[in-house]
Amino acid sequence: MLFVYAGLNLRLCEQRAREALPAEGTIDMSRLAVGALADALATVCQHRRSETTTVYLGFVDPILMLTPPDEARCRRAFRTLDVYLVVSNPFILPFSWKNGLGGLVVIEEHRDAQDTQTLNDGCAAHLSRSQN
Repeated sequence: MLFVYAGLNLRLCEQRAREALPAEGTIDMSRLAVGALADALATVCQHRRSETTTVYLGFVDPILMLTPPDEARCRRAFRTLDVYLVVSNPFILPFSWKNGLGGLVVIEEHRDAQDTQTLNDGCAAHLSRSQN
């Protein structure tokens, strides 16, 4: 399953994502080079049991950072492992990645008490919400 933390404040999104990670069995791939990401995910899929392994990718912008073949190779990991990642906008995820979506957390920052509406309110894809 793919768990996505989205928002413009990427540091806050990363903090919330790391808080949600299980205490044991998490592989942190947030410091890997983008070119090695698909290979590393394929290796983890081959050598780890899916019930006990969680992978944290950190900030990933699939459109700008991954080639289409690498995007396709990453999908296998989303189907077999619990994968957490941070994006600035959930709409930039490839449609094929959204099919494996297990959770979408949109982290919003309101500027004042009057500004309570966001562009994404009412969207069926929002499984949970976190407000700052």
